[in-house]
Amino acid sequence: MVNGNLDASKKRRVALQRPSFAVYDEPTEIGGKVHQAGVWHHDTKDGEPHDRLVCSPLKVEAITSNGDAGFGRLIRFRNSLGNWREWAMPMQLLAGSGESMRAELLGLGVEIDPNAHRLLNSYLQGQRPKRCVIAATSTGWHTPELFIMPRQSIGQGDAIFQSEAGNTDDYRHGGTLGAWREEIGEKCEGNPLLMLAVCAALAGPLLYHLQRPGGGFHIRGDSSSGKTTCLSVSASVWGEPGQFVRTWRATGNGLEGVASQRNDGLLALDEIGEASPKEIGAIIYQLSNGTGKARATRSGAARPTRRWRVVVLSSGELTLRGHMNESGQQSRAGQEIRLLDVSARRTHGAWDELHGLADGRTFSDALQRSASLHYGHVGPLFVEKLIESGEASKLKDMLATLQSQFQADSGQEMRGAERFAIVALAGEIAIEFGILPLGHGVPTAAMQELFNAWQSERGKGQSEDTKVLDSIRDFLDRHGDSAFSALGDDVLVVRDRAGWYRDTTEGRIWMFTSEGLRRAAPGYEITRISEALEVAGWLADRGPKGRAKKVKVSGSSKWLYHLREVES
Repeated sequence: MVNGNLDASKKRRVALQRPSFAVYDEPTEIGGKVHQAGVWHHDTKDGEPHDRLVCSPLKVEAITSNGDAGFGRLIRFRNSLGNWREWAMPMQLLAGSGESMRAELLGLGVEIDPNAHRLLNSYLQGQRPKRCVIAATSTGWHTPELFIMPRQSIGQGDAIFQSEAGNTDDYRHGGTLGAWREEIGEKCEGNPLLMLAVCAALAGPLLYHLQRPGGGFHIRGDSSSGKTTCLSVSASVWGEPGQFVRTWRATGNGLEGVASQRNDGLLALDEIGEASPKEIGAIIYQLSNGTGKARATRSGAARPTRRWRVVVLSSGELTLRGHMNESGQQSRAGQEIRLLDVSARRTHGAWDELHGLADGRTFSDALQRSASLHYGHVGPLFVEKLIESGEASKLKDMLATLQSQFQADSGQEMRGAERFAIVALAGEIAIEFGILPLGHGVPTAAMQELFNAWQSERGKGQSEDTKVLDSIRDFLDRHGDSAFSALGDDVLVVRDRAGWYRDTTEGRIWMFTSEGLRRAAPGYEITRISEALEVAGWLADRGPKGRAKKVKVSGSSKWLYHLREVES
């Protein structure tokens, strides 16, 4: 039989029943023998008492479930450092020999007798505590009044985050809220990108109540411009930046798990250049749409599909389009609108107002230092205040009012405007709650500035394409006869050669050298020129890894850009 989780003092007052399990928090004398702290199995052998240590102190506090499925146990244990910790353990980890369960417990600091694993399984499965707790398999809103985090539930309801991994808590806290407000919050004044970083992190919990999908922003700028600092500051809203910020290096499958753990929150991803150009387009669709891949169990039954709703904050030196183009991939408008490109090329790198510091580098270093010391307070407090205020039901009307201040000229621009407006709304609410030490209207003005810049840059990119194409068309009109010769014609001498041409049944193919393209479209880099050509559909052929294709010319190989004949 199972005695349950009686404490040591009560154990001394009752007659010990055998067989039974007992948990002692401290060394306890039983039958004249001192038993060290831990879970013990008391039995008899050959008519004599037989006691066996199973593991260090571990108690089963509650039964967890998400209705009629997803059952587990909320266990409380003392780790190797003597600290008490909790884990909502899925019961499925006890299947078979329970090896998966033991691996997690060992990693969490529970000390287990290697020869007592069957007893540990029996102990855990035999406990029937009266307390029942809601098991949430993802973070975020479980109900409109209850928000789940790995080590904390905010709002009304007895619920806990349940995961097969026991150590999944990126939502840690350190330092103080007051220091964060002074050293980071106040510095948002005059710095639109810093405001974006903070308010984007707060926007995640609003998506559920607004019934809006996820999406995000990509901060693009030169090395050491401050874009990674933006991610660190954003992460400090919810947890320790070094743990909370991830990289794009993970595959789509790997990011699924992280996204589901950041549901209704922030997913900060550094260095887009580390992502596979061939995979990133699909990953962006997946992160925005919030649904993982369908998978089956070993028996063939469908596993529950992972779902999430996150605000993504990304960084990198290239735009999404530029990164994909490097490997011959072409970004789509749907991908670019899901991850809005925001330039970090401002007055002092990513910053405009240095608040008395010497330069942009010093300002970035100060923010990084503060974010590493003071973190994890703002996000949970924001959610707590949102629940207490009862304003969640008003969010849609508040967003509509704010979004009307963002002038959009097309459907896609309206989607971009909405995303910036949601971020502005988060900032205005945080000021109302007394969390951000700024004046009302400051977040909205900052997001309007960034939206207008995004809108202008987007239009500029389209107009630049037209300029590039017009310049090349004009170059061919003026120099098509003098700067090119037929491929294979080794007799004709061409000065200031721009390339060769080849006549086909579908018309002439112009094969430009890199230098020839630069001359044809002066003022633009070769990547920008070839990008415009590809978007316009002017490229007649391309190589396996880029837009240029290797061609044999007079016995040597050259990389040439193949342009189809265009009308003047």
